[in-house]
Amino acid sequence: LPVEIHPSAGTDASMATHIENICQRNYVKYQLTCFTFSFPQLGTVLVQGYYRIDADLVLPIVRSNIEKQCDLIAKGMADKDDVVAHSLSNFQKKFSYFVKNIEMMDTLFEASFSPLTAGGKPWSKCGLSNRYLQLIQSKPQRLYNKNTEQVYNLPQGGSFKLWGGRVCPVEGCGFELSLFVVGAGKDQRSYPLCPNCYNNPRPEWGPAPSSKGLMTECPHADFHPVVAKLTLCDDEETNGVFILDPGSAPNNWRLVSTRSNFMLTFPSDVVHKLTVLSETDPACENHHLLQVEFHKGKAPPPLPSDTVTHKCYVLEDDAMQGIMEAKSGSNRPFGARRG
Repeated sequence: LPVEIHPSAGTDASMATHIENICQRNYVKYQLTCFTFSFPQLGTVLVQGYYRIDADLVLPIVRSNIEKQCDLIAKGMADKDDVVAHSLSNFQKKFSYFVKNIEMMDTLFEASFSPLTAGGKPWSKCGLSNRYLQLIQSKPQRLYNKNTEQVYNLPQGGSFKLWGGRVCPVEGCGFELSLFVVGAGKDQRSYPLCPNCYNNPRPEWGPAPSSKGLMTECPHADFHPVVAKLTLCDDEETNGVFILDPGSAPNNWRLVSTRSNFMLTFPSDVVHKLTVLSETDPACENHHLLQVEFHKGKAPPPLPSDTVTHKCYVLEDDAMQGIMEAKSGSNRPFGARRG
């Protein structure tokens, strides 16, 4: 009762009816022995689903505002017809928005009640609950937190790999990072993926790629901190950037475009390791210095063959230009058969 009284979400006459309704619908269960409520899975999933689509449908704000408007009508401070018209318009807009985004509720119900959920395998850690998220591999693939009933959509059209326990550096996130792998074989490309940031992109990271259909590019915007840390230079042809492929180590070092299947590869018998440094070209602030470590005696000309470490701006360096191969990678979905 105090939960309804404090935000003025109910009246003495309506509170008992509210409680009776949610009990009858099995949203909550009343524990007579200890005078408390427990929350069955149905009630929890409904609250999570409504909250994901429109938090006002769960929080007491809307109901509280209506109670206040009724109070103003009773005091002669508001016109009844105006209040009714405003309320109906507000709920019509909310209903239309809810219907438009109903797939968010469907996804949550499917993940919560589908028997496939039991077959989901522990994947990466949630930054909010510090529990492992389950990777549901049935289409569409997604991550599911069985402790909070939260579902995290994933980009479709690729496969997923763990990334050595790395954690998203975005303040307030802390989710374990994975790799989103596009294509197959030697031409595959991998991009960093934070499930929380993918589902909750921020405008300061730049335009987020479309989540509709199959994705063949980086799932994050180019100014997301994880992408920015891997960025070597701009890809002017696609308005993207070239990043160090985080899945290319240690035997197939390559740079990949975030917005196309274009890649730059380096011979594995020559290059031992690549590292993007924070220093940038004075003439182009988004062209980062690249540290190259060569296998012993394999440094390309015009460098001395015994050079071990070389720092350069790769687009302007003769030695790296001589061994670098530009090619278009594969967009074939992981596991797809060739026609």
